[in-house]
Amino acid sequence: MLDLFIINNVGFFMILYIDTSNAEIMTVALGEDGKAVAKRSLKAKYKQAEKLLPAIDMLLKKSIPRTTFRTRKVVRGKVHRTLDLKGIVVVNGPGPFTALRIGVATANALGYCFKIPVVGIKSTEFNNLDEMIKEGEKRIKKVENKRSKHSIGSAWSAKQNIVEPEYGQEPNITIKK
Repeated sequence: MLDLFIINNVGFFMILYIDTSNAEIMTVALGEDGKAVAKRSLKAKYKQAEKLLPAIDMLLKKSIPRTTFRTRKVVRGKVHRTLDLKGIVVVNGPGPFTALRIGVATANALGYCFKIPVVGIKSTEFNNLDEMIKEGEKRIKKVENKRSKHSIGSAWSAKQNIVEPEYGQEPNITIKK
């Protein structure tokens, strides 16, 4: 079962939020000016890998007017459009090992692809989606300020923009005796 809530009219320069830290339910949301403008939650126990990108895609398609897309380039006769996202906030722990890896890897890949900042936030640092959005927006602004301090001629390294999952416990690996 899935929920899709479109809370407000969506404008430009939103932030994408990804939370796969719950083993049963994952949430993707769009936030702007410290508020959720669209949210999608769905049951995803052991299915995060198959459901995360389609959930993000549906969230964007259902909640964003076509005018918020900007044309990037024409490749092989097709126009490729990208969304005007300001950044991505992903919950990077604690939580289930595989679920966190899927959420973090997806956020990092999208951030790299769209050349936008990705920041991590721990699930223990917020109690609800609104708090996550407010804190995430603060962190995106900090990263944007750091990026703007680099001169135009210097490259912003993708390595400076990678979020790593934090599992909250030691690895539980059995060694053969």
